[in-house]
Amino acid sequence: MGTQQQNLTPAQATATSHSLQVCAVIDETADARSLVLDIPPDLRERFAYKPGQFLTFRVPCAGKLLTRCYSMASSPLTDERPKVTVKRVEGGRVSNRMNEVQVGDWLDVLPPAGHFCLDEHQPDDDKPLVLFGGGSGITPVFSILKSTLQRSRRPIKLIYANRDEASVIFKDELRQLAQAHPEQLQVLHALDSVQGFLTSAQVRHLLKGSAGGDYFICGPGPFMDTVERTLLELGEAAERIHVERFVSPPDPDELLAEEAAARQASLASRCESLVIVLDGQQHEIACQPGDTLLQSCKAAGLDVPSSCEEGFCGACMCIVEDGETHMTRNDVLSPRELAEGWTLACQSRPAGARVRLKFPD
Repeated sequence: MGTQQQNLTPAQATATSHSLQVCAVIDETADARSLVLDIPPDLRERFAYKPGQFLTFRVPCAGKLLTRCYSMASSPLTDERPKVTVKRVEGGRVSNRMNEVQVGDWLDVLPPAGHFCLDEHQPDDDKPLVLFGGGSGITPVFSILKSTLQRSRRPIKLIYANRDEASVIFKDELRQLAQAHPEQLQVLHALDSVQGFLTSAQVRHLLKGSAGGDYFICGPGPFMDTVERTLLELGEAAERIHVERFVSPPDPDELLAEEAAARQASLASRCESLVIVLDGQQHEIACQPGDTLLQSCKAAGLDVPSSCEEGFCGACMCIVEDGETHMTRNDVLSPRELAEGWTLACQSRPAGARVRLKFPD
């Protein structure tokens, strides 16, 4: 990413984001780099994060402002500054530009978001924690791994799938952690070059001795589908299986066209009662015809979780407890989550007179 096009001064950041300076760049593999961000004192509270969360970046590219989410590989318990790791994707406009960032560059960043987190209030030290990472999907599970080693003695198993040995991100750090915590941490590598793509039978074999745990999965779609399906077939509780899915959204002009069509289609629906349950408190707010659930919440002054506002990060997930909604775009919610009543507040509009939503605590 050339300095001339990428550098953003604090005044150039968007209204909901902040300009942060890159203070270190780490070459992890031939096609993956970590960017360490400097957080000024007045933004440290805003950028406090939980292990497993992500940052959303807005990157100028060919006259457009493209949005991408990258999970933090750092841990708030062990690392002084947040660090994201970006793997270069062939033809990827943003990943290639992010892999050209230099120390001193400014990046346009939204505050941390995401629900791919271990419940800190229920430590369950006797239950195993099983982490599945595929390729650059290691980043959020690595954050969870380091944090759990710091604050808990529960057994941890990391199953990490990669193309080959040269593709293993954080190889040395993982080896050092496994050596430092031999009785707590087990790291198992699955290489396509040796075993082929991970199969259900291999997952079953790797899971031996880890039944009844908490499971966190992040990586390529087929990899995550195989692992999640196998866990469910083994009878593991669905509520203990956590999957992080990221996709690249359409370009801004395409999103604007979708938004305009969805708004026009929803104008006929008039919501008389929109009830929001947030942090244990109930709020009844106004809902303007055509507005999304997120737009209505923000207009009412409610600080509900959100990040990309484009339907691909999942930060604004909420459950429809009563009434009906219509969702324009969904790139992150699974069929199981949809069946449970989850929706994306940034992409959903009321489809009836009364709607009640609950955001996760």
